[in-house]
Amino acid sequence: MNNLAYTSQDPAYVGPKIEEKIREEVGSSTPLPYTVEQGDAATASVGSFLKDIGKGLIGGNSDVLFYLNFDFPGQRPATLQVAVNRQGVGSHAGLLMYNGKINKPAEEAALDDPKFFGKSKFSGDGATCDKLNANGDLIKAANNLARLEGESGGIGLKIKRCCRVVPDGDGANLVVATLPRPTKMGMSAAVDVKEFFALAQMVESVL
Repeated sequence: MNNLAYTSQDPAYVGPKIEEKIREEVGSSTPLPYTVEQGDAATASVGSFLKDIGKGLIGGNSDVLFYLNFDFPGQRPATLQVAVNRQGVGSHAGLLMYNGKINKPAEEAALDDPKFFGKSKFSGDGATCDKLNANGDLIKAANNLARLEGESGGIGLKIKRCCRVVPDGDGANLVVATLPRPTKMGMSAAVDVKEFFALAQMVESVL
């Protein structure tokens, strides 16, 4: 079982373990390319862009040992950044930052903070938000994926909400922050790659 918690803090050990879990969810028969990023990047990159957003969601990065940046090439290019946190003498996967291409133009929109009753909706540009909010399945999927609480290695994790549609040239990007989802009574965990791509497809379809 791979619950995204490990007895090592070595990227050479942890990286392949997390890659294996993500590859399992994607259904790929070949290893997925990824890079290891430690500390603050000296130059701007997709990885540093996601890392900067992530710092604001967790209130800093003092417990982050390193980041793993995964690339998903194909019809919908996307990246996943996994923050690997210190846990005693070991480590666990923490904040998950997704960024995927939307092949239609859009204005900026962001999913609201959770509500006591009902599902949160998008706020921002009127036209884009109206299209997103009109699809009940999309709203449900966005609320489920952009969760604010999770668990990794028996450690409870909390983040601020981030599910945004961001303009990018003649298209847009979907940026989502989430946390590992325990499965099999905590013996395993999921990063919900398929759920992210499904949400991206729904967003593109309604725009």
